[in-house]
Amino acid sequence: MKHFLAIATILAMTFLGCSLNAQTISGAQTAPSMKSTAAVISSSQLIEVIYFHFTRRCVTCTTVEENSKLAVNSLYADKVKTGEASFKSYNLDEAEGKAVADKHKIGGQALVVISNGKVIDITGQAFMNAKDLSKIKEEIKKAVDKAQANK
Repeated sequence: MKHFLAIATILAMTFLGCSLNAQTISGAQTAPSMKSTAAVISSSQLIEVIYFHFTRRCVTCTTVEENSKLAVNSLYADKVKTGEASFKSYNLDEAEGKAVADKHKIGGQALVVISNGKVIDITGQAFMNAKDLSKIKEEIKKAVDKAQANK
C-alpha cells in the first residue's frame, strides 16, 4: 500500500508539474491584431490552432501537440489545403516563439484556437484529454464554433 501511494504521489506531481507551465491568457479573449491578418486573407473564417511549449517537455506535452495537429488536419482538411486553417507550434525558449506569444498575450505553455479575431484558450481541456484524439478534436471544434458564432 505504501508503494502504491508513493507511486501515485510521484505521478500526480509529475503531471501537475507539467501542466503548471500552462497559463491562461490574461485579459479578454480577443486578439485585435488578428483582425488585420484575417482581412489580408479576406476570410473571417480563418482558423489557427497554436501550441506554445518550452524546449523541455514531458510525454503529455508532446502528445498534446501531436494530437492537436492531427485534429486540425482531420477536421479542417480542405481549409488546411487552402491556407484558411493551420496548426503551428512555437517554442517559447526561442525568439520567434516568444514574439508570437507576446503578440497573442500568451504567458506560458498553451494551446489556443484563434478565429474571427478571438483567442480561445483550451490548454486545460487538451491536457486532460491528451491521449484521446476524439476529445481533442471535439474541444478544437467547440472553440472554433464559439469564435465564429459571434461575428
